[in-house]
Amino acid sequence: MTRRLCLTLVLAVIGCVGEGDATRDTLPDTLAPIGSGTELLLTRERLSLVDGWIRASIARDGKAPESLEIVQPPEGEAALYVPLERYKRDGWGRAIEYEYLPQARAYRLRSPGEDGTLGTADDVTLDGEA
Repeated sequence: MTRRLCLTLVLAVIGCVGEGDATRDTLPDTLAPIGSGTELLLTRERLSLVDGWIRASIARDGKAPESLEIVQPPEGEAALYVPLERYKRDGWGRAIEYEYLPQARAYRLRSPGEDGTLGTADDVTLDGEA
């Protein structure tokens, strides 16, 4: 019985080798394939990631960055986020909007959501304090 189980496991492993490589090559440059229903989750994760970078920048410089272009991950983590522009896009591949509100000492990160239009019900927003 044990010999039969081992043989079955070996055959299963051999049959699976290489299958992951073929599908990985066809996926777009996102963490989740577009159209899989995970775009909203990916968008929230990226907004949270960029928010953390902004908070680190505030702690370091004493003020919020004026634009998203100058927002960077902390030095020790920069190699993890290459290419950087990929992480400044939402789950649908659109640029994350950044609004600096100096009078309120705050900022806002936004994604236009699935429909691609800001100001609609599917927008994803994260507000932070500077």
